[in-house]
Amino acid sequence: MKQVQKVWAELSAKPQKVELGLVEDFTKVFESAVNTDTSIGMNLIDALGKAENKYKSVINDYEKAVKIGDDALAAAKDLGVDLPAIVKNKIESSKVGIKEARGLISQIKKLYGAF
Repeated sequence: MKQVQKVWAELSAKPQKVELGLVEDFTKVFESAVNTDTSIGMNLIDALGKAENKYKSVINDYEKAVKIGDDALAAAKDLGVDLPAIVKNKIESSKVGIKEARGLISQIKKLYGAF
């Protein structure tokens, strides 16, 4: 009878060891996934922050270009001359660049919301 109890105790212990092993395996895989997920998110947030700052700098540069271009247009008008079309196109491109950069910053801020 004691032998049966001993065998039964050993058999009962084995499934628990297997189950504990599965729990340990699950925990390792889960923690690895969480760590990787967190790392990806942090890298993305960092990259988005850098991009946002660079777009703000681009907007500042475009705004300076527009100001200088508008001053050049006014000065040319006062002199009765016309600026070359390429310069006018670049002034307009700067204005478009401002709008596009602001739009991209808006999209970046939306992506922040996902985190």
